[in-house]
Amino acid sequence: MEINFSVPDYLQRLLVSSQKGMEGIAQELADILSIPILIADPLLNQIVSAWDKEGTKIEYIETAINGLNQEVQEPVSCVISAGEELIKGVCMEIHVDGRVRGYVIAVNDRSRFPLELKEILQFASMLCSKELQNTLKMKQEKQKLREVFLYDLLYGNIKKREDIISYGQIWGWDFQLAHTAVVFSLKDFDYFSDDRHLIDLLFYMIEKAMLDRRQRPISIRKRGEIILMYPSSPEGGTDHHSEIKDFVYLIMYLSKSHHLSERIAAGIGRRRMMPEEIHRSYQEAKVAYELGLLLNISVPFFSSLGLERILYNHDLHDLKEYYEHTLGELEKYDLDHESDLMSSLSVFAANQFDLTKTAEGMYVHRNTLRYRFKKIEEILGEKLDDMNVRLNIIAALKIKQLGKI
Repeated sequence: MEINFSVPDYLQRLLVSSQKGMEGIAQELADILSIPILIADPLLNQIVSAWDKEGTKIEYIETAINGLNQEVQEPVSCVISAGEELIKGVCMEIHVDGRVRGYVIAVNDRSRFPLELKEILQFASMLCSKELQNTLKMKQEKQKLREVFLYDLLYGNIKKREDIISYGQIWGWDFQLAHTAVVFSLKDFDYFSDDRHLIDLLFYMIEKAMLDRRQRPISIRKRGEIILMYPSSPEGGTDHHSEIKDFVYLIMYLSKSHHLSERIAAGIGRRRMMPEEIHRSYQEAKVAYELGLLLNISVPFFSSLGLERILYNHDLHDLKEYYEHTLGELEKYDLDHESDLMSSLSVFAANQFDLTKTAEGMYVHRNTLRYRFKKIEEILGEKLDDMNVRLNIIAALKIKQLGKI
């Protein structure tokens, strides 16, 4: 008995169109369904459009229920804006290696969809998945060569300036400009969790933001952190400082929609004019990152950290000894008498030893504070109006704040 199978015409048409990449798939799908088609990345940025309207933006995509766990993907609803108009649509996730890598979107500017829409979108999604898979493989091969160079650059393994400039030109990077290392990291990064996907998402976000600024991103992933070398002209000055700060805040803002903003921390090194010194900026950025976490600074610049950066890398035994010599007796007194003179001294130091400001900040009468500081002077055997004593107290309090004791 002879069995005949008929392949739907749309399958053949989409398969042929896939030879022209995702642009070909989107255009053919639009012709088959007679409706506009968009293809977006995971951040809802349009990467392909088969729609003659300008100024379109994907506003919202519904989360697929058990999306990655379903054997057969189901379409979900979405909303697209075109100027003042909001238009509904249906979209299908594009999966590669068990992750959502994008979306195929059919724009619903009419009351009904064709009956075969689900099957057509599923097939188009599968073709886009294969296309993305091939693109990712090619990128990964190029990425390996790029990563080897960037690792050598960040760890100071390339000594000759001419070599760095020459290698950089392969990827379109100009190392004749000054660069600043910026470290982004996910707090409490867990390699064996979904954090690996989140760090990929953050990496993509950073690279996209740089490209939007017409800058070729010089960036690399390193487990739970991303290192970006931010370029500037030699006369960048304070404008460069503000530019980097704005960029870090932009990344934190963009990450809100993915519930990442509370987990992102950053650190910024000093600007280096010579490419062979970029590795120093990277080491500084890591110190700024660590100190930012300790001191609760959202965008810490190494150049803005004074005493903190000196104490951070100092010998731990010396720091403990210094603290004990300066404030050990006061801490012991508080412990024995269940008092809190140390807290009053900390606020006094934070207010540049100004009695009036301290009283206002603590909502305490000046005379009460005078009594407390007189007592502190008796315990320490030092006068609090002595400049050297004040410097010692500030340093000791910084040691405690940095968690070195």
